[in-house]
Amino acid sequence: MSDTQPLRSRPVRKALSFSTGEWERVERRMLAAGARKFEPFARAAVLDGEVKVKRVAFDPSQLRAELSRIGNNVNQIARHVNTEDVVTYEEMRAARMLLVQVQALITAAITDSKGDG
Repeated sequence: MSDTQPLRSRPVRKALSFSTGEWERVERRMLAAGARKFEPFARAAVLDGEVKVKRVAFDPSQLRAELSRIGNNVNQIARHVNTEDVVTYEEMRAARMLLVQVQALITAAITDSKGDG
């Protein structure tokens, strides 16, 4: 096998897989667009097609009090660890639980904001 391959004007290749229903939709769109071949149709759809970007409004000020409380607890744990140079399992567990609370608060706020939009 030769290491030399013909130079392509488009050397980057990507593959797609479709369900039967999805492919039927593609075929209908190709027919409506008057496209005879999939590759140029797909290239035009990807390069020139409209991409819808959904932005989620997120106002962190609603979480400020709760995040402040959690931040104070994290600071207390950090101060204790820095002065004692030792951390217990319970302190590590408490810090992890605080991070879980932060993640849950942010996830809930984002989920709520998606419902508003």
